[in-house]
Amino acid sequence: MNNEGFGSNASNGFIGIGAAMRQQEACGSKHESTDPQAPKEIGSDDLISFSFSNNTISASCELKDDGLHVLASGGDPSARNGTRFKLAYISCTNFLLDKLNSIIKQYSLAANNGYYCHVDGLPGGCGDSIDAVYASGERLHMYSNQSPTVSFDASDAICDAFHDDALKNGFDFNTAGSNVQIYDDADRQYLQGIWKGRHFGNEITAIFTGNTVKIFVDGNMTDNTEYTVFEGFVRPNRLKNGISKAKSKSDYEEFEGCSSFAKSNSFTLTAYFTKSSYSTCNLLRQKK
Repeated sequence: MNNEGFGSNASNGFIGIGAAMRQQEACGSKHESTDPQAPKEIGSDDLISFSFSNNTISASCELKDDGLHVLASGGDPSARNGTRFKLAYISCTNFLLDKLNSIIKQYSLAANNGYYCHVDGLPGGCGDSIDAVYASGERLHMYSNQSPTVSFDASDAICDAFHDDALKNGFDFNTAGSNVQIYDDADRQYLQGIWKGRHFGNEITAIFTGNTVKIFVDGNMTDNTEYTVFEGFVRPNRLKNGISKAKSKSDYEEFEGCSSFAKSNSFTLTAYFTKSSYSTCNLLRQKK
């Protein structure tokens, strides 16, 4: 027997167990520091990039040769209620950087500049992070996953600044006001063709041709209308009376034969029939 090899394997096994035990103990460990080189006052007003993230929003902007590039996302990720948003655009105004710089000065954010805190094992959404870079080379940067590094008033002001800029550029902080796809859902190209399924013994057929969908129940057409895809749901392209802009899927009228279609996976659509019960019917693609 090779004693050296046996000893080596046993030792490695013991070290692996010990490392796992130490890793468990490390959960909850706090790593905290402050950058001694970080200035406690920012002299420059020429902000060239800024990013901020907390449990409400993740947003950033950066001045480039072709303008100010802005990214923003947020909203409730757990439900399709129209609150989720995702934006990416080049701002048509010079408003945002000036506003963010004034917030940094107004709330004395540099007083805590260079602070870093990370507690192992904490869930996301407890703290925040901020990073601002000036043309002078000065930098403001703070991070904590335990608690916010900036006041609630300051974080609200930052959110409002990004929101105001989005509005000035024709966007909004909701699903309808987004310009980046949020959900991986059926699009018009995907829907084209014939879909069939059975609902309480009835044969259901949906035929998508271009912008039009025809719905049949046991061979009898119940609807023939143009449709739109909104928040992952296929709806008639008609808003309900008194609504000028859709903020959620419920702002659209319903089909005659069902209330909506939603993508369930790459091969199946789910249709909601009988308005009193809203039971479901899986429709499988027959052919394009």
